[in-house]
Amino acid sequence: MKQKINRAGQLYSDMLTACPRKQHRDNMQVVLSCFLEALGISRFHASTAKSPGAISRFLNHQNWSLRTLIRTIRQHALRTFQDSLRGRRGRPPLIEIIVDTTSISKEGAFAELDGWIHTLNSVRGLHVVMLYVCCGDLRLPWGFKIWRGKGSPSPTDLALRLVRQLPSEVRTRTKHVHLLADAGFSSQAFMHGVRDLGLDFTIGMRADRRTTEGHRLKDITRQQCPVTLAGLPDLQLWLYWVWLPAKKGEKREQRFIVSSRQRTPQTARQTGRRRWKIEALFKTLKSRFAFGKFGQKTKLGVLRYLCLSVACFFLCHVEHLDQTASGQEVSSWPDWG
Repeated sequence: MKQKINRAGQLYSDMLTACPRKQHRDNMQVVLSCFLEALGISRFHASTAKSPGAISRFLNHQNWSLRTLIRTIRQHALRTFQDSLRGRRGRPPLIEIIVDTTSISKEGAFAELDGWIHTLNSVRGLHVVMLYVCCGDLRLPWGFKIWRGKGSPSPTDLALRLVRQLPSEVRTRTKHVHLLADAGFSSQAFMHGVRDLGLDFTIGMRADRRTTEGHRLKDITRQQCPVTLAGLPDLQLWLYWVWLPAKKGEKREQRFIVSSRQRTPQTARQTGRRRWKIEALFKTLKSRFAFGKFGQKTKLGVLRYLCLSVACFFLCHVEHLDQTASGQEVSSWPDWG
């Protein structure tokens, strides 16, 4: 009797269908095997199956469909999401939609990446806006967009596009969906856009952000009080704050957050802290799956490299879920946050 293939194995097999030729499928398997070592380096130069030149041609020039690869990964991600909710007893889990920007530092000239290499927050390099969906133990890096500099859509605009492109199976569960973001996504357009989608949110705020009455947030002395921000008079929000642990020789830092739903201060703080899950994702992608160590000089090559890096994170996560569900011993699995 043929053994039933697990979800990770089925995903791996379906990913290869993006490559119509056997030569391309062989190249993809080499790239995936290098990433799946989870050592944080691509190690293409150490591969004995394919030369670095062959891998470079596969990523930068050869004709295979990146769209098919992305579509396949998203279909599996959506199916995994639906399976995690199907048959669950009790109260439905909170679905967290988290957006943030990560920067990949790069030095030197990148002529073929014109328009992609910029300076943001004192970091010169590639700046990626990512959307992350968390539901219980499930972690789904759903999509990302690359910021193309001044004059193009801002990271906030790109994040809102990613949220709008989420499938209805995720977005329409409005009673159980909550969006989390830091102060970099506190623009009027972003909050209005999220509210128009019917989603609740918790977003960081600058201490000097002013209310419609002209008060600064840092001058308000009571938590869980309703506020209306300047420029957003029709949006009812509630104010909270958290205290970050003091660094050596420094004072504690106060961070402000606003929520579209009234909560207790303790619940609001716990909800706000969940935003750090996406920071754990960035750390894992960069330290384990070489997300920030691409050497490709074409835009297509960079996109393919980044997508395959994220796909390997998802492969490992699905395999971990399968092992946990089957009762296998997973104590040796690395703690990736």
